[in-house]
Order: sequence, then structure tokens, then C-alpha cells
Amino acid sequence: MRLIQSGIISPHDLARKYANELHANEIMLLAYYVAAINIEATYHGVVGGEYAPFEGFVLTDTFQMTEDGDTLDAKMFTQNNDRAVRQLNNPIQVIIGNPPYSVGQSNANDNNANQKYATLDARIEESYAGLSSAKLKISLFDSYIRAIRWGTDRLGDKGVLAYVTNGGYIDSNSADGLRKSLLEDFDHLYVYNLRGNARTSGEQRRKEGGNAFEQGSRATVAVMLAEKDPAHNGDCVLHYRDIGDYLSREEKLEIVEASNVQTLEWSEIEPNERGEWINQSSGSFQEFSPLGSKEKNETRTQSPLFVTYSAGLKTNRDAWCYNSSLEVLTRNIKSMLVAYSDALESFTPESKRANEILEEAKRHVEYDSTRISWNLGLLKDLARKKQHAFESSSLRGGAYRPFQRQQVYFSRELNDAIYQLPRMFPEVGMENYGFYVVAAGAGHTFSLLAADTIVDLALWGSGSGQFFPRFTYEKLAEGLGEGEAQAAFDLGGGKPTSDTVVNGYRRLDNISDDALARYRAAFGADVTKDDIFASIYALLHSEQYRTTYAADLKRQLPRIPLPDTSEDFRKFVEAGEHLLELHIRYEEQPECPLGEETVLGDDGDPEFYRVKKLRWGGKARTPDKSQIVVNDNITLTGIPDEAHEYVLGSRSALEWILDRYQVKTDKASGIVNDPNDWGLERGNPRYIVELIKKVAHVSVETVKIVKSLPRLTLKK
Repeated sequence: MRLIQSGIISPHDLARKYANELHANEIMLLAYYVAAINIEATYHGVVGGEYAPFEGFVLTDTFQMTEDGDTLDAKMFTQNNDRAVRQLNNPIQVIIGNPPYSVGQSNANDNNANQKYATLDARIEESYAGLSSAKLKISLFDSYIRAIRWGTDRLGDKGVLAYVTNGGYIDSNSADGLRKSLLEDFDHLYVYNLRGNARTSGEQRRKEGGNAFEQGSRATVAVMLAEKDPAHNGDCVLHYRDIGDYLSREEKLEIVEASNVQTLEWSEIEPNERGEWINQSSGSFQEFSPLGSKEKNETRTQSPLFVTYSAGLKTNRDAWCYNSSLEVLTRNIKSMLVAYSDALESFTPESKRANEILEEAKRHVEYDSTRISWNLGLLKDLARKKQHAFESSSLRGGAYRPFQRQQVYFSRELNDAIYQLPRMFPEVGMENYGFYVVAAGAGHTFSLLAADTIVDLALWGSGSGQFFPRFTYEKLAEGLGEGEAQAAFDLGGGKPTSDTVVNGYRRLDNISDDALARYRAAFGADVTKDDIFASIYALLHSEQYRTTYAADLKRQLPRIPLPDTSEDFRKFVEAGEHLLELHIRYEEQPECPLGEETVLGDDGDPEFYRVKKLRWGGKARTPDKSQIVVNDNITLTGIPDEAHEYVLGSRSALEWILDRYQVKTDKASGIVNDPNDWGLERGNPRYIVELIKKVAHVSVETVKIVKSLPRLTLKK
């Protein structure tokens, strides 16, 4: 419509273009008819004369119609089939689109299987995935990336691909192969980053500004113009522009409307060998020891500091598996297991083949989100006729978000993925601690937080992370006593790696022996593995380190430089011990001396302290962050400015408290998670008020410690 209205096509050419050279596809029937009427009416309004149907419009799945061996419908929709054949036979030189963003089915309760395209996906495998160094490549089969691959191939050796898409490919780890391929496939590439990533928060969210599609997308939005020019000599020229920080949606659209490719000031970018366009990582970072590595055949100059590590807990049914109340959590899990048992009892598969039985199970179950949350694992258990029973030993404490403990049902059967966490927290009461770092490519500012309990995968609100524990546990053979266990697991040298056996488990030190030898060679024979752990925790808080290697920390797990001197090392150890104490035992810390303004009422009544939703003082648009309004009865005042400097991910610690400590009802299940229950079940209705004061203290002390850390000799 816009092209017909624009006047770009001369009146002399328009009739020919409209009849033979313009094509469009639409997969939804209603949208197809609406669009056809609009296009035809627009053309008629421009040229007049007799009404002419738009013969270039096809009702089709664009990706499917170009699949090898695809059979077009020649009986039911003969006219549509003729249009599709004509489009397939025509050369295409310009492709314009706003492809949908969809990486895959998110919830089995949606009962909506993901579409597969054998030919197109094979092209992605051999190009984008083949050139990628990322381990997880599922995001390369997102609809918009499929559209880039499809459009690139459809153009042939000459033409222009013009897309408005999710802009995640610009800087994500998994898209390194895509970026490399784009530079091979095209001669000129123009990428206009409109920002607007709503999956960030805090200061970074404010910088991202409004989204070009308003509520229609939470992702970064980018315009890509990719040109294939047979007359071009040399490598692809990459033109890049970032629209800028703090711009509203309206401001961005005004800038775009007033711009064109010729008038915009582009930066020409020289990608590095890793396929990075912006925020290019440094070379010196690779010289340091990695925190951990699971590459068996990796060539490296330094061995990992930690023996193993794990992603956080992924339940894929948080509303069911987490709650502030132990009583509510228990009731929810038992209720879901009843629904599962009902489905199991009524399921009698007809097939004998496992894959067919699974499909029968998917059709059999009732996708009622108020009774049960299905995922593929639970459906497979149903297909195998596997029984599940409530296990009280699966009730654990968990770190759901920063400074928010929750009760969690920790179960291989009812959690989507538990990774290596059972080696770290095998049974209730078996102590351990560690720290959780933002995972490479998670999209958050680098952060870490220590915890002595199971950590949720999305501790930072979205994305993922990796947990580096101080110890791991190994199950002993039955009948072995403590002394026997040590002898049986002696790894050489006549000295066991650990002298602690708990509840039939051998506790293993997770700091590697190579790391101990390296640190002792640098800082003296009295260095312990506890010293190394504490020093690493402090060093990862260093603003100098985080700033210098910000680009590297977005793309890979941290690597650790050694402090310059033994004196500096000891300062890092002392700082790390203090930080670990503050962050792990935050509920035991002193309260920051905040003012507590209250109204007259019965402060002995638990309802006096009840929180529905915390908020800053002042007005919504001009908040007073020196105050937190707890409820109509209580306002906390005098919050020091330093308390807001302690940031985890893209929120300050206190912002995490405001975000998490509110009564929430899950839309799908109707389950209520009431943060007041945590304190009430421990006999302390003032818990949230005290928590705010303690986290304010932790924040101020953390900022002081971080500012006192020694400088490091670092190279970019």
C-alpha cells in the first residue's frame, strides 16, 4: 500500500508492476482478506479505472512454500496455487518484511507444537549454526532468523533485503555465526539499532528508551538493509548506527521518519575474528584463568579455578514449585500431583511405539492451568505410566531473586531441569555455599551474589546464570564408615581431598588443586582454598575489573587475574570474607538506622505490618528514594544515597526488594504468592520492614568494601 501510494513507481510502470512484479504472502486467512481489500482499494484509488484484483497475493506459509518437495494444493485452492507457482518462478530482487519473533513453544499447556522446516533449517545448520561458537543454538531457529536465511537465499546473487526485526542478533553470543554469514552473503549491510529492550531494568532500561512497537514487542528492534551487488569488489561494508539513549518511542519514530540511508551518519565497523560487531571483547582476557570450563578437549593456557559449576534451578512452573509459604507450596504440589494421577489413571495408550504413545498422551491430557502445569518431561512420564508421589524431602529453601528467599519443591520429576545442583545440595541440612554469576549472553550487566541455598535459574529476573559452589558432594558406597570412605576415595599422595563425610556423602573441595598450587606459588605456602574462594568473590566485585572487561563478561564466564602483590591478595581475601558474610547472612545483619514513621494503630497486630506492594516515597514520576512506603501504617525514611549504588543485574538491591515483596497472583493458575507468609510462618510479622533495613545496611557496607579494593594491573 505504502509503495503504491509513494509515487516511487512511475504511473507508466505501475500497472505492469501491480499485475506481474509485486508479490505478497500472508498465512492468516482473515488478515489475508483484509490486506487484499486494502491493497486493491489503494491501487484503484491511485490509477482509477476498472477494479483490478491483486494477483500477486498468496495465502501461504512463506517458509513452507519453498521447502524441497513441498506439494501445493492444486485441488481446493487452484487460483492460490497458480499465484504461488508464478511467484516461485519469478526472480525476486527486493524483500521487505517485519518477521515475527518466536524462538519456540514456551509452555506445554499451550498445546501448540512448533513448526519445523527441514530445508530452511538445514540451511541454518550449515551456515549460521555451523559458523557459531555458541553451545546453545536453539535461538538461531527463531522465526525472524529463519526469515533472514530464507530472504537471503530467495534473492539469489542480486537484490536488497529490508527487514525490521528483533535486534538481538547484533550482539548476542549465539548469533556470532549469523553475523559472520551476513558479511559473506551481502556486499553492503546497514544496521540501525532502535534499542527499546524492555527485558532490561533500572538505569539500563531507561537508556533503552521506548520500543518502536510500543507494547507489541519487548525486544530490541533493529532495521536491517542488506544489499547484494555483483559489481562490488572486496569485503562487505558494515554500516552501523545506534539511535541513542533515553529516547521515547515518539522521539525515535520522528528520527526514523526524517531519515534515509543517504542522510544518516553511519559508522563503518570492522568486525573482529570472533564475529563481534559492537562491544568487541579484548585479547588479554583470555590470558587469565577461567572460573570453570566443561570443554574436555579445550586448549587453554590456564586450568579452571573451579572443578565444576551448575546453572540454577529451572522449574518451568515457578507458580507451582515456589512460594513464600511452606503450607501453600505443599498444598499446590499435592494438588498438581492429584491432577497428574487422574490423567495417569484414565490413560490407556493404544500404540506400542514410544513416540506414538507420547503423542497419544499429549492428546489425552486436559490442559487446565488451574489444576496442573504440563511440560514435555511430565508428558513423557505419563506416556511411560510413571507414578509420582509427594516427597517431603523435596521441600527446600531457595534463593528465588536477590534477597528473596522462597520455599521450593526441588524435584527431578516436577522441575524442568536441575542440572548439577543435586551434587551441591544433595539433601536437606547438608551445608554448602557459593556464588551465582550472570551467564554469558544473559543480557544483564555483570553481577554476582553469594548464597547458601539452591539458586533459581533466573535469579536476575530473566536470562540465566551459573552457580560456583565451595564444595560438592559425592555419594558413598553403603557400609563405608568415615575412615573407610577416605581411604576408598584417596586420589593419590596418601592424603584425601576432604576429611568430611556427612549423611553418607563425601564432601569434595571445588577449588582445584592446580589453582591452589598457582596461588601458593604467587602468594606463599599459607594460602588456603578458602582464601582463593574469598579473593575471587571480592575481585569479581571490582569496578575496575568489570569496566575493563565489560564486553568480555557479556560473552563468556569470568576469567580471574592474579592480584599484583601478596599484600593486595590478602586485601582481596579480607574483603571477600566480609562480602560473603554480608550477602549470605543478610537476614542476620544489623539494621540500617532508618526512620520509621507510623500512624496510630495496634503494632502488635500482624496486619499492622502487612505489605501489598512496596513503593518509593513521593510521586510515581518523581519518586523520593530516601523513603519506602511499606503500607498505610509505616513509612521508612532516611535511606542513604550509598544504598542505591549496590546494583545486581540492572536493579539496586533495594529495588529488588520493592519488585519482589508484593502480593502476586499467577494469571494462568490463580495461585497467590504472598510475601508476608515468609515472616508469619517464622513468627515475625515485621520481617519485611526489618529486611529493608538490613538490605540497606548490606548495600552501604558492600559499596564501602568495593570502593576500598586494591587496583589491578589490567590490559584491554
